[in-house]
Amino acid sequence: MSEGYSSDHDYFASYADPGVHRLMIQDHARTDSYRRAIESVAKGKRVLDVGTGTGILSMFAARAGAAHVDAVDSSAIIDVARDVAADNGLGDRITFHRGRMEDLDLEGGYDLIISEWMGFFGLAELMFESVIDARDRYMKPGGHMLPRTLRLCVAPVDDSHVHQDLGLGLWERPVYGLDYSRLIEAEVQSLITAACDLKPASLLGTPADVLDIDLDHACADDFFFTTAATLLIERAGTVHGFGGWFEVDLTPDVELSCSPMVPPTHWRQSFFPVRPFSVEPGDRIRLAMNAERTEAGDQRLPLYFVDGELVRDGKVLHRFFYRHHGSFE
Repeated sequence: MSEGYSSDHDYFASYADPGVHRLMIQDHARTDSYRRAIESVAKGKRVLDVGTGTGILSMFAARAGAAHVDAVDSSAIIDVARDVAADNGLGDRITFHRGRMEDLDLEGGYDLIISEWMGFFGLAELMFESVIDARDRYMKPGGHMLPRTLRLCVAPVDDSHVHQDLGLGLWERPVYGLDYSRLIEAEVQSLITAACDLKPASLLGTPADVLDIDLDHACADDFFFTTAATLLIERAGTVHGFGGWFEVDLTPDVELSCSPMVPPTHWRQSFFPVRPFSVEPGDRIRLAMNAERTEAGDQRLPLYFVDGELVRDGKVLHRFFYRHHGSFE
């Protein structure tokens, strides 16, 4: 899910809403990918499910022959999950624990730790911190995480509709006959990342990875990154911003992607708007991006900073920047 929360209480309370879980379970790309991945690796394993919600991943594991499953959630929805597991004849194979993962004391020695922890652009909500804590305390040597890897991808985007709705485009033309162009300068200082649905045709070049993490071994600080990438422009157009999404390898054989080139998920894509600039085939965009912890520790979103320059024939023609403030919309 997507938003910043004012406290842990608000965050966990949001997941007590069955409508939140309806959105996730109805996401076929998400849920069926997890089902296939879990069914391929869970048999005979001791499994820990972090943030179990309605318990569907735990039940996939139990149904696939896991030796036993421990399911953890801080939300009241876990009481529903316990009853649903019993309704499906799986109650004796899953032990449900209510509480924050960091506060629990479990037996440990898990072969497999599963979790659907990803938020918008992968990192929103910062739930990965709880999952990494669980791995460090409870996964036995030779065990695995599910998902095993995470990649964050970005690409330059030419999309006038997204620019109008989520970027600076609204202020470029009269608003009800009134000149609002000065708001371009005001908003460019505090642009907001937004969830959107990008069309493959809006991408001006091949995406680049800005983060690639091995979840079996990464530490929580690895998710807050500084990276550089070069994006090759493949067709003429106008860069209105950058599209971002994540991809995870649930197992070596099952990938889940939020790319605009695959069936849509509830995560959609993320749009990082900038002041528009024109590009031609063969241009290169040198991009620097970093994600930092929020200064307010109760906000479950990293802050994103993007700086870049357009290079043509070895010359820098344009420089741009993006600063993320506030929550995903």
